[in-house]
Amino acid sequence: MVATGLGVFMIVLDALIVNVALPDLQKSFGVGESGLQWVVAGYSIGMAVLMMASATIADGIGRRRTYVAGLAVFAGGSLVSGIAPALWLVTAARFVQGGAAATVSVASLALISNAFPSPGARVRAIGTWTAITSVGTALGPTLGGVLTDALGWRSVFLVNVPVAVVAVALTLRWVGESRDPSPGPLDGLGQATFALAIGSASYVIIEGQEVGWTSTTILGLVVVAVASLCVFVVHEHRVDHPMMDLRLFRERRYAIAIGTVFVAYFTAYGMLLMVSQFVQDAKGASAVATGLLILPFALAQLVTAPRAGAIADRVGARLPVLCGQGLVVVGLATCIVGVTAGTAVLAVGLAAAGAGIGLIVTPITGIAMGAVAPDRAGMASGILSTQRAVGSIAGYAVMGAVLSVWLSASLDARLEAAVPDATTRAAVVHEIIDQANPHAYTAEIGPGRPIVTRSVAIDDAILDRAVDDFAAGTRLALSVGLVLTVGAAAAVAVGFGPATDP
Repeated sequence: MVATGLGVFMIVLDALIVNVALPDLQKSFGVGESGLQWVVAGYSIGMAVLMMASATIADGIGRRRTYVAGLAVFAGGSLVSGIAPALWLVTAARFVQGGAAATVSVASLALISNAFPSPGARVRAIGTWTAITSVGTALGPTLGGVLTDALGWRSVFLVNVPVAVVAVALTLRWVGESRDPSPGPLDGLGQATFALAIGSASYVIIEGQEVGWTSTTILGLVVVAVASLCVFVVHEHRVDHPMMDLRLFRERRYAIAIGTVFVAYFTAYGMLLMVSQFVQDAKGASAVATGLLILPFALAQLVTAPRAGAIADRVGARLPVLCGQGLVVVGLATCIVGVTAGTAVLAVGLAAAGAGIGLIVTPITGIAMGAVAPDRAGMASGILSTQRAVGSIAGYAVMGAVLSVWLSASLDARLEAAVPDATTRAAVVHEIIDQANPHAYTAEIGPGRPIVTRSVAIDDAILDRAVDDFAAGTRLALSVGLVLTVGAAAAVAVGFGPATDP
């Protein structure tokens, strides 16, 4: 439990630990919103792309061997991220980390199942494994804030290296090898087309505003994404051993459950990114303060998630899922108000949303797994895990894109009263949007050419209006999650009967 728990704790922690370090990383490399989105989305993309293949690999070459290899690659990616001299290298290493995290996650759970053959002991072990992931989620933002303020942003990556070394040593000493005696073949074409579709779509959403939505690059990648997805779907229906058995989606309850999982992770990860960036970049909060602000989200989830299964056992899964979605809607609405009302209101909203996510995930997973035949449980579970990663990618990318598009459309008009000169104002707007920071107007557009004639009154006027525009854009981005959650709740209410089993 300790050997496999350390690995999964590390990869879950890393999913959120970076968020509060983004402003410091931004200052180091001078990047804008899209650059920051790649740092967080790259990890999820790597996980999404390799999650399904990892199960096949682990079954074929051995779960312990796969787990140790994943830990080693994850540590290597963490080391490269921590010492990287350029942002592109950080982003590339995050992709590697995400792919390694997929193998660690899949192999660790398989090793635990194999190590505890007794059904009762296995259930308790998996419950412990799940609790470890919840603790990792809870500690991520706060630990990230402490490390960033104390040791700098590079420490949030470097801390993984000694943890991985200990996990590898324990695994080699205490964990036995296991494998599937008749593993299925790796679906190479399915893997390649899925990766191409996810990668192309992510680039379009993240870079569309910067590159130009009608540019040749963006339009070409839209075609690539659509074509890759079409080839993937056709191939998966024809191949004997598909990477992802799409026939599972013909089961209505399973399809609705998968969509619900997607929306839940879209909302949770997108919301955390938007809130953490806003309070740090616009409001000037420290990394530690931001981590503490996000802590109620994780703690509330930690309280409700273990109880959601027991509630579903008594009343069915439909009611706790709907209650959870209601709490997420309330939480998002409260955060929308809290963007201007203050951090106390934001904390309440985050806590409500976290409690809601905790109520959703376990029962909806039960619905999904109960909707398919037992012999397809492994495939169904893999699709669920992939969907979590895809949802977080979309949350990061779409909410970040909404903020970027909003600023591009509205910031110039909002600053007109403070900076009447159109040329000067355009320079101010460019710097603020490019750096994704209301304070970026203090930069210079050329040697010895300050953007504005400096005065306290002008500085304050620009900052106030820029912060207001960032607040409006953040509210709009959060509203996307709210609308999607309402839609998902409607699907659950209509698609599942009142007596839906957990």
